[in-house]
Amino acid sequence: MIEKQSINGKEVWVQVDSYHLERSNPNIIPTEYFTASYYLNEPGSGKEGEAINDEDGKIKLFESPVAALSFARKKLEAVL
Repeated sequence: MIEKQSINGKEVWVQVDSYHLERSNPNIIPTEYFTASYYLNEPGSGKEGEAINDEDGKIKLFESPVAALSFARKKLEAVL
C-alpha cells in the first residue's frame, strides 16, 4: 500500500509492504511483519523508494502497517 502525505509542506509517499519472516519454529509468532519506504517524488517515476532502516542499517520491521506509517512520518518530520 502507498499513502501520500504532506509533511512539513512537502508531498511524500510512504509505502508499506508485508514481510514474511521464516522461523525455525513455526509456532513462534508473529511471522509477518511490515516494512516501510518513502518516495520524495511520485512513485513510478523510475526511482526506488528509500527504505526505513534500524540503527544497525538493517530494514526495520514493524508489527502493523499503522506502526510502520507512524514511525515513517515521525522520521520524515525530523529530516524534512
